[in-house]
Amino acid sequence: MSDLPDFGDNGESADPELSEALRTGLRQAGYHVMRAGYELLAGVSAFLEAVGGSGSADEPEGTATQRIEVE
Repeated sequence: MSDLPDFGDNGESADPELSEALRTGLRQAGYHVMRAGYELLAGVSAFLEAVGGSGSADEPEGTATQRIEVE
């Protein structure tokens, strides 16, 4: 026959251990997807800060770091 679980009329698996394992696995997968999304947003934010003139509105003009060569 088939190796797939037998589902009853209400959509619940006939095997409660399998149902609990599926719930636990989906909960953990959801947690990791949320963390990955947060890390992606943090990375994009850091990239945009580095590329897009971070803090240019906060600093008055003329206070940027300047390199002076000494002979």
